Amino acid sequence: MVLIESLINGLIQGSIFAVFAASFTIIFGVMDIPNMGHAALFAGGAYAFYQLVNLTGLPWVVGLIGAVLIIALLGAAIEKAIISPLYDRKESEYVFGVILVTIGLSRILERGYAQIWGHSPKYIELGQLQEGSIQVVDTSVSHLELVVIAFAIANFVFLYWLINYTEIGLSLQAIVQDRELAIMRGINVNRVFLVAFTLGAAMISAAGILNAAMFTLEPTLGFSLLIKAFIIVILGGIGRVMGAMVAGYALGLYETFAVLYLSSYYIYASEFAVLIAFFLLKAIILNEGEESLITGLRKRAKSLRQGVIR
Repeated sequence: MVLIESLINGLIQGSIFAVFAASFTIIFGVMDIPNMGHAALFAGGAYAFYQLVNLTGLPWVVGLIGAVLIIALLGAAIEKAIISPLYDRKESEYVFGVILVTIGLSRILERGYAQIWGHSPKYIELGQLQEGSIQVVDTSVSHLELVVIAFAIANFVFLYWLINYTEIGLSLQAIVQDRELAIMRGINVNRVFLVAFTLGAAMISAAGILNAAMFTLEPTLGFSLLIKAFIIVILGGIGRVMGAMVAGYALGLYETFAVLYLSSYYIYASEFAVLIAFFLLKAIILNEGEESLITGLRKRAKSLRQGVIR
């Protein structure tokens, strides 16, 4: 029973991790910058939903759609008004400028949430989703937890379709792989940047609503997830949505099982130890010009086999 319960909890936690990291890596991979304000948009979606549903009294479905649209529009406004003016700067100025701007924006948004809705934790109500449950092998799973897993699956199915079968998705891939070549082929990079930022904001707002509904809502909601998103994105590959999905679920399952045996301090330490080991392995395995760790490992294994045969 403990095994099944931990597995289900890991899938639920992993769903939030995976969606957070996927929305983060879309922006990171396309625009070459980590959006340090991502956690603030995560909380912003939850606060918008809280205002529309808990305070205004709209049905939760309407509130969910409304909150996602609000944060998507906020993301588009941030990209156009604050980030796009930095595109013409030198690379170092662009990267540091965007990091500093998004950190400052994050602090402004968090303070704004606190001023409007207060510092105390808030509780999001989703009616039957939170009250109803089903039994899975003697383990009770709420309807909300099932919705979280279903949302993550639907999110990645949509992203797979978008990235592989639409013009904007192919443009996203082209920019991630080689921005200069994409520009030479006539891809409107600024337009793709706007789409990536808006899409990432919409995804993260929905994840924030579901996360707040399972736990509580406060201005700094999502900050710890931002740190985990860096680990997930690096392990899964910057700009690789499906890599973020796999790494996100892996991290969620690991934390759920690790908490049975380790304190939170050692869990976090072990996650960063894996990240350090990954960087060291990548530095040792890869030669100049190689980008994929898996490709590098295959080449080394092939060389090793040939050496043994000889």
